[in-house]
Amino acid sequence: MKIVVVPNDIKDLDKYVSSGAEGFILGLKDYSVNYFGITIEEIKNIVEKYKDLDIFISINKTIFNKELKELEEKLIELDSIPIKGVLFYDLGVLSIYKKHNFSYSLGWHQTHMVTNYNTCNFYYDNGVEYGVLASEITKDEMIEIKRNTNMKLFSFIIGHPIMAHSKRRLLTNYYRSQNKEYDGSLKSIYERDKEYLISDNSDGTCIYEGDIISGIDYLGELKDSLIEYGIIHGFNIEDNLIVKLVSLTKEIITNNSNTAINEIKLLICNNTSFFDKKTIFKVKKDEKKN
Repeated sequence: MKIVVVPNDIKDLDKYVSSGAEGFILGLKDYSVNYFGITIEEIKNIVEKYKDLDIFISINKTIFNKELKELEEKLIELDSIPIKGVLFYDLGVLSIYKKHNFSYSLGWHQTHMVTNYNTCNFYYDNGVEYGVLASEITKDEMIEIKRNTNMKLFSFIIGHPIMAHSKRRLLTNYYRSQNKEYDGSLKSIYERDKEYLISDNSDGTCIYEGDIISGIDYLGELKDSLIEYGIIHGFNIEDNLIVKLVSLTKEIITNNSNTAINEIKLLICNNTSFFDKKTIFKVKKDEKKN
């Protein structure tokens, strides 16, 4: 398993590489959600500098018809750069990809949808090589998917997973209704005493898990199941801590270090979230009916 980092900026990627990162997921400016967005020129410079790393570009937002022409131009530009792949949300990206037969690979990155091997196999048969597993499924479900697909998979290991996204600017509209102006900062909301983080920008509103989740206890099993990539997402995590987490995670993957596992638990606690808890949907009884 390789460690890929989602950085908060691109000022000093060397620190992540030095600590053990073997790749990055970078957001394309104006076309990514929950990623630090960068330009085509910046992507060129990064790929040129880190030739031996796996660089993936995230285009994980809903695309409107008026954006399709410019998106196609961006995808064509990316084909001149030796990136590992493009991770997509909108099926328009897949359509454009098939039209041009680009040299880079595609990855299915529909945040909450990558949950079963049948759909993974459908996309794989349609030319999609990678899949970013949903963070709402268990470790056992991730392993089951890997056993039944040839798709190369990413598993979210450490970070604040995104819980929901809306194209509407919910915070901006809320503050406007109060005759105030949203300052663009990260806010907290609470539901049943649980904290969630919320922010909005021109691409809409993102809501995140308030606590950092950790799949460190299950990293050995995920690695042994041959899941190809483990994601450490830097959102709302201080840079020095990200570097430390990357180094310790690398130690676990390489040496099965229990000391490193315990150190990570001390740094970020041990919120295993859905790794060991199935999501169970229940239909609420209609109390109006007899």
